[in-house]
Amino acid sequence: MAAAAPANVGALAKRAPWLPGDDRIETASAAVGCVMFIGLLVLLVGVFVSPAMWVAGAVVFVVGTVTLWMLGITPAGRRHAARNELALAEHVQERADGAARSVQEQRDAAAAEQARRGEEAAGVLQRAVDGLLKELPVRGTSQQEAIAWCLSRVHLANDPRLRAEAERLARRHIAVDERLLCIAQSEGERRRPALLILTDRGAAIADQGLSYRYEPQPRDIFKAPEAGWGHLRAGALVFSFSCNPQLRIALAAREKAARALPTAGAADRPEERLIRTARDAELAAVDWMRYLGFADAVATAVGADEGIDVLAEQAVAQVKKEGSPTSRPTVQQLHGVAAAQSKAALFFSMAGYTPQAMDWASRHGIALFQYDLQGTPSPHNLPAHHLMQQAATLAAPIRTPRRNASRPLHTDHCPAHAALREEDVSRQAERAGLRPESLQDIANEVITEQRATMVWLQERFFLTRPQTRKALDALEQLGLVSPPAANGRRTVTVGCRASCPRARP
Repeated sequence: MAAAAPANVGALAKRAPWLPGDDRIETASAAVGCVMFIGLLVLLVGVFVSPAMWVAGAVVFVVGTVTLWMLGITPAGRRHAARNELALAEHVQERADGAARSVQEQRDAAAAEQARRGEEAAGVLQRAVDGLLKELPVRGTSQQEAIAWCLSRVHLANDPRLRAEAERLARRHIAVDERLLCIAQSEGERRRPALLILTDRGAAIADQGLSYRYEPQPRDIFKAPEAGWGHLRAGALVFSFSCNPQLRIALAAREKAARALPTAGAADRPEERLIRTARDAELAAVDWMRYLGFADAVATAVGADEGIDVLAEQAVAQVKKEGSPTSRPTVQQLHGVAAAQSKAALFFSMAGYTPQAMDWASRHGIALFQYDLQGTPSPHNLPAHHLMQQAATLAAPIRTPRRNASRPLHTDHCPAHAALREEDVSRQAERAGLRPESLQDIANEVITEQRATMVWLQERFFLTRPQTRKALDALEQLGLVSPPAANGRRTVTVGCRASCPRARP
């Protein structure tokens, strides 16, 4: 009716453009209607009183009916009928519009209420997330302490069987520097529920004697309309948010916790650390793997590495702190694990490698590094050199070693250092594609150490071969080194006086 009313109004307007005329036909119709009503009364009374009265009432009623019909077919009658139809259509349209407005207002009110409740729920959830991240044990806390803390939040800390199972699961599938966010159990009619450990990098599940690593995806989280609860599906397992209230908060906190992960870019050369134990060596290897481009590298749990000490999405590494060089079978074992996972293989050894191990690793693309007591590795084959050069290329143009405060860069006591004018250094640095301060450092070191070989500069300043060649050409233009001889060697043409503070002892 509401949809048809506008069409009726438009049709009436086209058919009767004279509608605003006088109301005489309406007055006449009302009078005739009164006469007909009187005639009807006379007709009814005449049935019981006399036939003459009945006939008179019938005649009056018929005459009134005919009169109304004749009034209706006249132009004035048609105008009156059209106006009545238009008024009726307008009334119907007003009622339809009012009903539509009422429905829309109810919908808007429901949407506003839903949005308000959603904002309140989001605010409550965000406060819970902030509280969880604030209360979390600091990164590096032992897994036993982190597990005890998570179980205490769900009132399961006094269950020794559950705690032992969680510790076994964490040792096998959770890296030592992952932050545990929540421990939950599956729902359903199971004699022994499955166990879930959620961390800032992933999750691990233990079910019916089996355990595996699991990465929750957004599609695995299902929200229920009642009370804001929902559940997490992991295959056939269901972890309900109502049974494990902290799980919903922990899932919401994962993204924020992951953003707080320590990252190491290619320009951040790891700090030296004293290697006392095998664990120190593994943590140093983690820092260097992040420097080499594997930013998600983590150390595996002690005693459950299965030959892998450092794990990343695209690489695995093994670390040896032994007194004898690493042999070929050990390298082959790492290669087998890496090939099974389709990942790159890196090996860090303190004692170095046997010739057979180096030859086999080079042919199979395994990067071999030997580290010292400060944890600094040096590449021992071509794949390792490539990784180092790639990291140096992704970093700043030059990364210079730390300066010793007792050996300043500039001094007026030595003519060799004082002769380096700033404008000359800047001009040659621009030609070589280096930073002026980096070229100044290289020049000072070359004068002080009286060395200008390609290998020494590469290892000293972590340069690629093209960068080293350009740096030597720039030093030649500054008059500090000679042109290359037939064998490619250069000699330093200036030297420090014995009184120079930078002179070698």
